[in-house]
Amino acid sequence: MNPTTITAQPGTPYVDVVREFDASPELVFRAYTDPELLVRWLGPRGMEMEVLEHDARPGGSYRYVHRSREGEFRFRGVFHAVVPDKLIVQTFEYEARPSGSASRRRGSRTSTAGPG
Repeated sequence: MNPTTITAQPGTPYVDVVREFDASPELVFRAYTDPELLVRWLGPRGMEMEVLEHDARPGGSYRYVHRSREGEFRFRGVFHAVVPDKLIVQTFEYEARPSGSASRRRGSRTSTAGPG
């Protein structure tokens, strides 16, 4: 398995995740944008995942839920940039926050372009 590098710059709402896959950019892009593939790998092992909404285009949004015996964990976000086989920029928000607390939103960028 290839290592994953996660970088979050202080004072910014962005998280950069970098990992090389032993797959073509087209397959990696499809794994992020096809809901049937997304449920196979996203999230903790041992939890069921249901995609409630997934419109992978600029301005589109997504929602999904992970379920376990402990309860449901819901997430949502907006796709800000989607360039087939190259780039996905999206926000990520955990919906189940304590009452009265501020929402935590993060931006993430996924580049599926190969090296060089």
